[in-house]
Amino acid sequence: MSPHHLHATAAAWSIHTARQHLAELATAEARQRGDTLTAAAPILRSPIHGTIHPIGGHADPVATLTANRPPPHTQTWAQRTRRLDGRLTWLADTYRAPSRRDPLERILTALPALTPSPRALGLLALHLADEDELARGWLNHPPYRQRIPGECPSCRRRSLEAATVGPAATRTVMCVADCRHTPDCRCPGGAEGVRHIWPIGAVTGRAP
Repeated sequence: MSPHHLHATAAAWSIHTARQHLAELATAEARQRGDTLTAAAPILRSPIHGTIHPIGGHADPVATLTANRPPPHTQTWAQRTRRLDGRLTWLADTYRAPSRRDPLERILTALPALTPSPRALGLLALHLADEDELARGWLNHPPYRQRIPGECPSCRRRSLEAATVGPAATRTVMCVADCRHTPDCRCPGGAEGVRHIWPIGAVTGRAP
């Protein structure tokens, strides 16, 4: 596969892992919110909550704060998940991925056989990288990669990292020193201007 395919696939599986964490948090949050609402029901029926604002005058700071301060908006984990899924659905529709219920599954299924222009594939990889960064940012997770021995054959830095998520056959190794392919680069299979990335099977203790 081309470097664009590899970058897109790596980002998609990273999103897959982040989505699993988001789903777990959303489930736990829904359970907690349900328990909280149940526990708070008697308080909500208290006459204090129904009368504190009507009995307050213009000089009453409680009444003023109640009237002027909007309730804080807290974005739930479920809302974040729906937002991410909406963006992934747009991507899947844009690239005419096969019709399936889950947008990320649509993208992952379509990726190996996608043959649009290199520019279109590059944009897909960039979009997926953005969604991956968004999802991991919500979770405060670093990239799902680990440093491995060896040096990049282009920049000669010991900056190779291997993906730690996704099926073994789809995992990749990349140079994280922002090393990009050039016309005279000695790295095979690269695309000009694209960060170096290789299938993990091509790496055995050193860069391919």
